[in-house]
Amino acid sequence: MRIAVDLDGVLANSMKTWLKIWYQRTGQLIEFEELTDWFFWRKLNIDEETFIGILNTAWARWIEIPPTEDNIGEKVRRLKILGNVDIVTARPRNTEKYAIRWLNYHRIPFDKYVWTQNSMAKVRLGYDVYIDDSPSMIEVLENTGKVLLLYAQPWNRNIQEKENVKMINNLDEAYSFLREKKSF
Repeated sequence: MRIAVDLDGVLANSMKTWLKIWYQRTGQLIEFEELTDWFFWRKLNIDEETFIGILNTAWARWIEIPPTEDNIGEKVRRLKILGNVDIVTARPRNTEKYAIRWLNYHRIPFDKYVWTQNSMAKVRLGYDVYIDDSPSMIEVLENTGKVLLLYAQPWNRNIQEKENVKMINNLDEAYSFLREKKSF
């Protein structure tokens, strides 16, 4: 089984650090649970370049980015029992060195670190399973026969499960689901 695991929002809770930086710069306090839209930053009247700039700053401060779960490295290690696990991310390319440091610091095992430009590019890589938090992955995986385990975050909690889309609250749920469905 080939498993693609996203970094931001699945392993690393980079948005918590993004919000901290936003508060430091603007004085505007936004709670993590208020991020109910994938493009929440548009409501702040900022453009994508500004959003990405703050994300780049967050990753430059990689040591401050918390994991999404306790014992994240051990949970990914369990997924590796089921197959190859690659970190597949569409994050800003210039933050890759920080992302690798973060993964190593949290002892997250993986077979490959794969950078892509966007969700569509992730799908072209042909993984059997995608563990991701992006609601846009639903559309790009439709009719592909691939499985999306959508990692629950405030920006995707209203998504309805489909035949190939299952909501998960943590990586333990991903492991249990995939262990049952080993026939990919």
